[in-house]
Amino acid sequence: MRDEEPVVTGDCHAAAVGMLQCLQMLADEADRRSLFRTRVALRRAIRACRAEQAAEAAAVRPRTRRSLALH
Repeated sequence: MRDEEPVVTGDCHAAAVGMLQCLQMLADEADRRSLFRTRVALRRAIRACRAEQAAEAAAVRPRTRRSLALH
C-alpha cells in the first residue's frame, strides 16, 4: 500500500488481525524449535500490537449526531 492511497478501516483491521496471527504462529514455531530469544521478541511484539489495538478501541470516537441517527 502506498502512502498516497486512502486507508480503509476494514482493510487495516484485517491486516492487523493477520499480522497478529502470523506473529502467533511464528512464536509457536520458535517455541517448538527452542529459540528462546526469538520467542521472547515475538511475544513482546504480540503484546505491543494488542496494547495498541486496545488503546485504539478505547479512544474516544466522534459521536454520531443524534438527529442523523434517528432518521
